[in-house]
Amino acid sequence: MNMQHRSDLLQPSAGAAREALPQWLRIRADEPGKLTGIQQSLGLDIAHGLQRNLSQDGEFSYFAITFLGVEQGLRKASRVIFVLGPRMLVSLEPGTAPQALETAQSRLERQGQALPAFENFAMVLQAINDATDELLDSLNSDLGRVLVQTNSVLNSLEARDRDFGVSDVVSAQLDLGEVEELLSDCLESQLQLALAARHAQARMPQADTALQALYATLIEDIEAVEDHVSFVHDRVRLLQATNNMALNVKQNQIVKVFSVVTAVFLPAMLISTYYSMNVARMPILEWHYGEPITIALTAGLALLPLLYVKHRGWLR
Repeated sequence: MNMQHRSDLLQPSAGAAREALPQWLRIRADEPGKLTGIQQSLGLDIAHGLQRNLSQDGEFSYFAITFLGVEQGLRKASRVIFVLGPRMLVSLEPGTAPQALETAQSRLERQGQALPAFENFAMVLQAINDATDELLDSLNSDLGRVLVQTNSVLNSLEARDRDFGVSDVVSAQLDLGEVEELLSDCLESQLQLALAARHAQARMPQADTALQALYATLIEDIEAVEDHVSFVHDRVRLLQATNNMALNVKQNQIVKVFSVVTAVFLPAMLISTYYSMNVARMPILEWHYGEPITIALTAGLALLPLLYVKHRGWLR
């Protein structure tokens, strides 16, 4: 029987109803009647669980976990409240069930038998952890595209057919900023998962060595994904630094071009300033070849700074 549709089990009766409830009961936000029935039947205090990410009330532990995942090609954040007891796991989910929980549901159904509440919770945390790892793979693909764009920007610094502009860097920086924000959310989610796993491990029976080993492996997987988040974050920082370097290089090129242009036209400006003086007599104006001589002199004096700049390698 599906764990999501057991309306006959929601009556606030005594211990028999509690025994009949499934090991993992999923409640959506658009099912307030179902939530009320569970609260009355089990004595849950959901408001107590909403006060912080981790809290405990009697035999029940409350976990508020916000995690990210990829659903239909889109990144989506979900916040789910988990209530873990010795014999039952309850999850309060958004109206649209997160894909990670659907994956955990499918894995549990493939087991072919009902599992204890702590093992169910481990499967759920593992599915959320896998969803975060899948999201990191998606972010890595996006970073690959940003890397291609960054290389294009760097190559265009010496290209003759297309000039490099600030908009190229701005576009890449915006993409990297979004990725960095997602990575921060992923890291926070992993910290919440690790806290929930360690708390559940401390609450479970110590004699159950198989379950203890299951949670130890789960914690190792969560920490491995944390390392993956750190790796991707370092890659983002490297790309951001590369884009900033490209922008600085371009700004230096722009200043260099204006400096060269100023040096080339400075002799012409000096000569034109000299000939614009209001003097009584200027002998060169009476020469037969005065105008060609002036033009040649101006061109020569403009060419000399250009040759010097090229000789020094400032045009590279």
